[in-house]
Amino acid sequence: MDIVGISEEEQEAIFCVVAAILHLGNIEFAKGADVDSSVIKDEKSRFHLNMTAELLKCDIKSLENALIKRVMVTPEEIITRTLDPVAAVGSRDALAKTIYSRLFDWLVDKINFSIGQDPNSKQLIGVLDIYGFESFKLNSFEQFCINFTNEKLQQHFNQHVFKMEQEEYTKEEINWSYIEFVDNQDVLDLIEKV
Repeated sequence: MDIVGISEEEQEAIFCVVAAILHLGNIEFAKGADVDSSVIKDEKSRFHLNMTAELLKCDIKSLENALIKRVMVTPEEIITRTLDPVAAVGSRDALAKTIYSRLFDWLVDKINFSIGQDPNSKQLIGVLDIYGFESFKLNSFEQFCINFTNEKLQQHFNQHVFKMEQEEYTKEEINWSYIEFVDNQDVLDLIEKV
């Protein structure tokens, strides 16, 4: 984060937001006294609510109300309805996803700015998902680098999705069928040792 120009203050704020999202996800709800209402389940959940509010620098009661109540604004009136525990969980999760999404968007904008990306550009950063070498009649060094990068990405994917998961299944004695996949580590080792 230092390299892309995110200040210490901004880094601290990022960590606070991520911590708030994690605490928010730990808040549980119980059935309230009224029909279709909910309350914060217990002291553990109340602790996570308080931590979330502190980290987001917002009012605890306002955050609690935002999680267990729904406000509808019509031209004539403002209607407040209580949410049952299932709906409150949906409200909690929607808030967590929105906060995370906004943090992610802010980070992308910050990185784009740091690398000199035009803020009005329609260009985007994407994830490359190409397996194997591309083979042309004449491969340039640039194409070689692209192929090598693709192979590294594929190996990273293989390592985390196939190898590690299957080792975990074996360790936990989960009944599963082995998934065959092409392991490109030998190719990478050959290139990297040159």
